Amino acid sequence: MPLFARISILFSLLGAMSLLATEGIDFEKQILPIFQDRCLECHQAPREKNGRTYNPKAGLRMDGLAHLMFGSDEGPVLVPNHPSKSPLYNRVSLPSEDDDRMPPKGDPLSFAQQDLIRQWIGQGADFGNWVGATDGLEKLVRKDAHQNQKIPEFVLFYQELGKGVPAVDERNIEKARSASGLLIRPIGIKSPLLEVRVVTRHQHVGDEQIRALIPISRQVVKLDLRNTSISNEACKTIARFENLIELNIRACSVDDQGVQEFTSLPKIKKINAGQTQLGGEGLARLSQIASLEELNIWGCIAVKKIAGGLRPVRSGLQVID
Repeated sequence: MPLFARISILFSLLGAMSLLATEGIDFEKQILPIFQDRCLECHQAPREKNGRTYNPKAGLRMDGLAHLMFGSDEGPVLVPNHPSKSPLYNRVSLPSEDDDRMPPKGDPLSFAQQDLIRQWIGQGADFGNWVGATDGLEKLVRKDAHQNQKIPEFVLFYQELGKGVPAVDERNIEKARSASGLLIRPIGIKSPLLEVRVVTRHQHVGDEQIRALIPISRQVVKLDLRNTSISNEACKTIARFENLIELNIRACSVDDQGVQEFTSLPKIKKINAGQTQLGGEGLARLSQIASLEELNIWGCIAVKKIAGGLRPVRSGLQVID
């Protein structure tokens, strides 16, 4: 092959890789087909076959967003932004001879498939508009099956945070669910603290729906609003969530003016502002939040404006770009 032809192919490959890294991974087009082909046979809703009931292995269902984020009997399998902390990625990337490798049948996933999953998780595990199965959501309350094991640090953190926080009447939670269209659930058995996340009809969740959460704002510690229609106005409401620890506004119409509201959040530790209109000013403001430990700004304009890559404005802050 002539030298110029080899060079042309090389630049084509590099260009394709660059485009992939820039645009991000499309879950429905690139990740879901892998799950459907290699995972759902064992990890879907209970089903009858030849007179026998088959339950999802290890309690893990991968046929719906909420089920996949909930995880298996052993705990969560997916940690957005952290492939190395996600059992889902760790299991599919094990050597073929390893007994814990997934899927256990057939050939291992190809390197390309493994890397797609790695990139997808690293970019925030964005499901786009995919929701999948929504049956059984009311049962997604994790039970402690290992009481004799050492309690994980994050569990102790939320136990401590929950002390002194009054529980919300279930009727008020149901009102907030109905008015917001969001999934609202306790983060643990008997915990007064709540997780709120969008599961379906992302574009129908806007500023008005976030205002519906005000009556339970003190109890909300995790708020996932990715791909919703919120604007800077919703940020003013979110700023009132005094115990908020994790916030995801990925791909929302929020800019520097909106994110500056988050500087009043006294306990916030993680913010995913990827693919928003965040700029240099907003980045500087968020970086100065003393409690903030992780800031994801992948795909937002701040990355393009700061030459030579990003550096945390202060020590102790991890910036994901």
